[in-house]
Amino acid sequence: MNKPKHLIIYSHGFGVRKDDRGLFTDIAAALPGYDHLMFDYNQVDEAMGNLTVASLNEQAEHLRQVTAETKQNHPDATIDLICHSQGCVVAALANPEGIRKAIFTAPPAQLSIDSMLQLFKDRPGSDINLQGVSRLKRADFSTTNVPAVYWQSIEIDPIAHYNEFAKTVQLVLINATEDEIIGSQDFSELSSGIEVIEIATGHNFEGVTRQQLLTAITKELPKP
Repeated sequence: MNKPKHLIIYSHGFGVRKDDRGLFTDIAAALPGYDHLMFDYNQVDEAMGNLTVASLNEQAEHLRQVTAETKQNHPDATIDLICHSQGCVVAALANPEGIRKAIFTAPPAQLSIDSMLQLFKDRPGSDINLQGVSRLKRADFSTTNVPAVYWQSIEIDPIAHYNEFAKTVQLVLINATEDEIIGSQDFSELSSGIEVIEIATGHNFEGVTRQQLLTAITKELPKP
């Protein structure tokens, strides 16, 4: 078996599976010269399609472990990260060793309980319980279960963590300027060493702008 020379590890967003609803599989298909590693942060009810999310700290530790194991198993391989949405925050929190480049797609510039509640508090069928387990109804009619430990983990400053991460990793941020999920983002406090690419599209880079995203990523990660 050939040993991989270049691996991409993926970090998915809030309340989705490891393929980030097809976003990551599309990216992987556009990068055929690489080996790709996707994994779930969440506990998955395969029968019902429902998820139980881990805290950001637990997700960050999971990513550190995956990265360390990958590096141990393939010490000569180049390793990059591709992240989406809250998965960008997780990657910056993890700050794993041995990463060459990280590409953040639709990363949040701020994260808090209030900002998360704005997304779900008025959605029919959702039950918010910050001291217990919240049950959030999603657009695909599945339920995302959110334990109290998750809410306690998200009062952080993503920009500060992005800037710290960029001290050891080449970081590229792709901002969706028409993001209907997390809204307009202020990246004015980003380190000048972080490359920012803007695409006029929504949070999941749907429709014709999906190809724009793929083109931007393939320019950042040319065929090895």
